[in-house]
Amino acid sequence: MARFFKNAFSDYLITPEDSRITPEGLVLDLRLPWYRSLPLSVVMPTQLLVDGQTVPLDGATVEYEGRRYTLAELPEQTGVSWFIQDSVLLHVPTPQPLASGPHHVVVTLNLYPPYIPMLTHVTRGDAHVQAA
Repeated sequence: MARFFKNAFSDYLITPEDSRITPEGLVLDLRLPWYRSLPLSVVMPTQLLVDGQTVPLDGATVEYEGRRYTLAELPEQTGVSWFIQDSVLLHVPTPQPLASGPHHVVVTLNLYPPYIPMLTHVTRGDAHVQAA
């Protein structure tokens, strides 16, 4: 399986052993693909594929330190820092439950580091996540 992300803190953008598929949708454990902590305001999930099919991010939320933020709320979170050794959970509802078994999940995450104007750091990670 190809991997698109690796740094000194985590081998993967998606941590498969801590991600899961529920009857409501996906809960993906994501690691920060950057060399230093960043505010949540500069983080944006932009695409999700499950078994090669696009899953809309409508209704998706990002959970960090016990609080959930809609994607529309992320740009306002300038005072909430995602630390490099922490995970965030990306909750994505699906219109119908996914079939039992493994599913190939690909997430694209954009970062806009505040100290590098005009940079969009695009990271893609993939994993096989098991549905019950």
